[in-house]
Amino acid sequence: MLGVLLLSVLLSACAVSKPPALSHEDMITLAAADHATMFSSQEPILGPVTLEEAVARAIKYNLQHRQALMERALASNLTDIRHFNLLPKLTAEAGYRVRDNDDASSSESINTGRQSLEPSKSRERSGETAKLEMTWNILDFGLSYFEAKAHGNKTLAAEERRRRVVSDIIRQTRAAYWAAVSAERMRDEVAATLGQARQALEQSREAERRRLTTPVVALRYQRDLLNMMRQIEQLDNELAKAKAELASLMNLAPGTKYALVVPEGPMTEPKLSFELPSLESLAMVRRPELREQSYLARNAVLETQSAMLRMFPNATLFGGVNYDSNDFLVNNTWTSAGVQVGWNLFKLLSLPAERKAGENRERVAVLRRQALRMTVLSQVHIAWHQRHYAQKAFERARDLCELQTAIREQTEHAAASKSETRLELIRTRVETLLAVHARDMSYAEMMKAQDAVYQAAGLDSMPEEISDQSVAGLASAIAEQGRMNELGHVNAPFLNLAYVPAGQANAVADAQAGRSAPAVQAAPAAKAPGVSGQAVAQSGEAGRHPAIRLVVGRPWEDLGSLQGD
Repeated sequence: MLGVLLLSVLLSACAVSKPPALSHEDMITLAAADHATMFSSQEPILGPVTLEEAVARAIKYNLQHRQALMERALASNLTDIRHFNLLPKLTAEAGYRVRDNDDASSSESINTGRQSLEPSKSRERSGETAKLEMTWNILDFGLSYFEAKAHGNKTLAAEERRRRVVSDIIRQTRAAYWAAVSAERMRDEVAATLGQARQALEQSREAERRRLTTPVVALRYQRDLLNMMRQIEQLDNELAKAKAELASLMNLAPGTKYALVVPEGPMTEPKLSFELPSLESLAMVRRPELREQSYLARNAVLETQSAMLRMFPNATLFGGVNYDSNDFLVNNTWTSAGVQVGWNLFKLLSLPAERKAGENRERVAVLRRQALRMTVLSQVHIAWHQRHYAQKAFERARDLCELQTAIREQTEHAAASKSETRLELIRTRVETLLAVHARDMSYAEMMKAQDAVYQAAGLDSMPEEISDQSVAGLASAIAEQGRMNELGHVNAPFLNLAYVPAGQANAVADAQAGRSAPAVQAAPAAKAPGVSGQAVAQSGEAGRHPAIRLVVGRPWEDLGSLQGD
């Protein structure tokens, strides 16, 4: 019987083969299914798309954002699963046994060496058993507790990664929108100018064939026209790509036709209501990267605590009910309970090394956070200077565009009076198109630099909670949040750390990391220097709401102990 069992195991192992490779038909089926899913369940475009609607569609339907949402949901589900590991184990077992002879035994005298009892048995050849047992491993409970907390921190870190993805999508969508608006505005004029250049080229070639002009003059004329046509075609290609990039960000199917709302009137420069010190302060508490790193730094402490917990003895509590069908038993059912303790004493030898590794692990987490803070500060300063440079570049491009428009008007008047050649008129129109495109791209770069400043400071372009998840609801919420950011109405936590002694500077970091820290008496809230507006909540409201302030300007030194963090 044992041989048959071994043979069955060997045959089952040999039956396992490599999975088949995907065929061409399989890939076609997968591609069709993915294509149908990628663009399904989307609200149709009913009219020209505004900036807010484009951003809303990008946030709601962009596949990169969907991936970030699924990663956050997966992390949350894994955290819920880890919480179930804290429960005791309840095991139900049932079995059947059989043998081909009796389970008999005899006894032998120690003194004489002779058999003292005739062979006897106390168990039947076949029988059934059943058991319901609950076990609780105290060490596993402690490790599962730290593991659940670590996965909770990973879930929070996944949410910060989602915030970063949303900020990137919004910044890219706004830049692509303004580039696409330029394409929408210039499309007809580019096509008309290109048609005029082609017509002039054909006329020049016809005049060359009829010998109406000298060959050198005709060839130079055609060369200039071809150079201008090449510039126009390059411009037309850039304009076509702009709408395609915006469609991709909004997750529209390739080739989808849509129109954009072209703003009327002059291009207005966006307001930047924050000073550089305020942006630095906001970045230190709101940047997703810093918050993600802070959550992961907590796990470094939890990992050290888990390593220390493994040094303790392992105690297991168990209890349950049992059943055995053996007729030789006096009691076929019984209840059992007990405790079992085990301790690997050699584990204690690694205690100094584990403690040193834990300290180094936490130091690495602190240094990683500090290095990231330095990077964030650099990004804030770079974004700040790029924003002002982009504004100057837009002003220069706007002045050049106005100047080129005036030159075009004068050239058209001169061409109408036959005092200017057609080649010069086409050249002027091409230069005007390029100047308009340069102005539009400078405006798009300025808006992109504005969003880069907000992103560097950790300012979200979308509220944390939105009740209406439709495209219209998202667009309205995004527009309102944009107005709040532009006006500088951003509520930030009041960091009351200026009175913390230098020796207790890391108390906040320790508390956030899960370590115990000595209690620090909070100093009375005071109005921070350089802060305008409502700086500190009234004492009657302090018991119900956390103290907040309206960030308008705050020096970097007001961050207290976070300055050296």
